[in-house]
Amino acid sequence: MQMQPTTNVPAWVQFVPLAIVAIILIFRFVRPQRISVTRMWIQPIILVVLTGWVIYASEMLNPAPIWEIVVALIVGAIAGAPLGILRGMHTDVRPTDRPGVMYLGSSWITIAIFIAAFGLRTVVRWAMPHRGSLSSSVGDGLLAFAIGFIVASYVVIFRKYEAEVAGRLASPPAPGESQEA
Repeated sequence: MQMQPTTNVPAWVQFVPLAIVAIILIFRFVRPQRISVTRMWIQPIILVVLTGWVIYASEMLNPAPIWEIVVALIVGAIAGAPLGILRGMHTDVRPTDRPGVMYLGSSWITIAIFIAAFGLRTVVRWAMPHRGSLSSSVGDGLLAFAIGFIVASYVVIFRKYEAEVAGRLASPPAPGESQEA
């Protein structure tokens, strides 16, 4: 006798990644901090993995055609990128005295956007319960919007950091001057 896999995933399972993401984002983005370039890229990777898990879990509850999911993810990421670029342009980035480590200013807007994306995803699912795959795809697109926002902002932040480091290397301090302004 063969057991059939169950697709009965409790609804609260989708809130576990939201709680993890909220904790990560609140911890990281509400205060300025020193961050290594490596660690800066690890955080978006974790968020992408959590988002993938949420999308997979929702597919178990409410399947959608793969093409709808792909289109929603592409549109969401493209829509989030310009705002991420804008956020990156307005984030304070300075190199520290240690190579590969930067001072990164706080950004509460990042928390707001990511939590709003998860919240709107939930609202879409509640408002469109009989739309099935459409509500799943819209929700997935909202998550891709948040990921696109964060990745685009980190690309801009990284480029700003590289420009600052290159500027420091190009103009070493004169004898008797300190490196810190």
